[in-house]
Amino acid sequence: MSGPITAIFTTSDPFTVLLSAAILRAAISVAGARTAAAELASEHQRQRDAQTLLMDLAGAASQNAVQQQLNEAEQLFTHLLTLADKIGLASQIGASKPKRPQQEDEQTLAAYAFQLQTLNQELQPLIEAEALRRERSLEAQADVDLEQAAAAAIPQSLAARLLRRVAHLPQIPASVTGLAAQLARSLPGAQADLLATELRLQIQAALEADLQRQLQEANALILGQTLQDLGYQVEDIAETLFVDGGTVHFRQSSWGNYMVRMRIDPKTSSANFNVIRAVSEADNERSVLDHLAEDRWCSEFPALLKALEARGLHLQVTRRLEAGELPVQLVAAHKLPVFSDASPVLHHRQLKTRQIP
Repeated sequence: MSGPITAIFTTSDPFTVLLSAAILRAAISVAGARTAAAELASEHQRQRDAQTLLMDLAGAASQNAVQQQLNEAEQLFTHLLTLADKIGLASQIGASKPKRPQQEDEQTLAAYAFQLQTLNQELQPLIEAEALRRERSLEAQADVDLEQAAAAAIPQSLAARLLRRVAHLPQIPASVTGLAAQLARSLPGAQADLLATELRLQIQAALEADLQRQLQEANALILGQTLQDLGYQVEDIAETLFVDGGTVHFRQSSWGNYMVRMRIDPKTSSANFNVIRAVSEADNERSVLDHLAEDRWCSEFPALLKALEARGLHLQVTRRLEAGELPVQLVAAHKLPVFSDASPVLHHRQLKTRQIP
């Protein structure tokens, strides 16, 4: 079977997805620094390699400075590992640490220190947020009897305590701040109890919405980078792809005029994959190669499923048609992205998804 494929995205462990995205962002930042360093070296026509300039980015001017940078990065990672251990995530965090290079020269150690520092910057807010999320969950469990919990607290103190649960959000919903203000102005009693109950519900909804936003951004990053890791040339994927929906095209450089169109439907959390062929208006006839293109994509699809699953993003296939059951869609070439024959590189840019012609 190798015709159009429809699959549903599922996430069994949100933290695994967020961790995978954090590791990818760190790797992209390091790769970007190396590229910038190489470009700077070329621009200034200096006989210095990118690793030397990367050392400068890490702030290392001497062997002692490099060692200090490395020690600080190691100490912070150990601290994060200890924090992760308290919430049962030590094995996942420990596995994310890059392997220390065998070479002990200044440039290599500086590059490694920069790599570990960049990873720490991604891991620290993630681990702290997960620890806070679990702490909030325990607090919510302790508030099972909402009426009793509300009655036992002074409304002003209760409002302040509940607001702390969303203090980390980029933007606190107006409904939450409004309810908190009403609760703070209330006297103990039935009205305060009702306001406290509604505030808890609004806070929980805000936390769930923020988690979904993070997961959707992580899904877009993981999807795009996994395709690139598998050797595909990928149209730029917007972080909002899983929110707004849209299409993304990708291909192998050897595919000629063929590519795969992936359409994301955020309402159903599903993706539809189908092979398309770029054609000109003067060349829009069916080809015997269409069938081969579908079979080729069919043979590669399981590798994509496996790679995504390794990063916590699961695809459950719900529909798969036989090759030739539907004709390969012919799309005017000028409506499709233009790919070069260069190999894909580690990068992540945010552009709007194009509309389906």
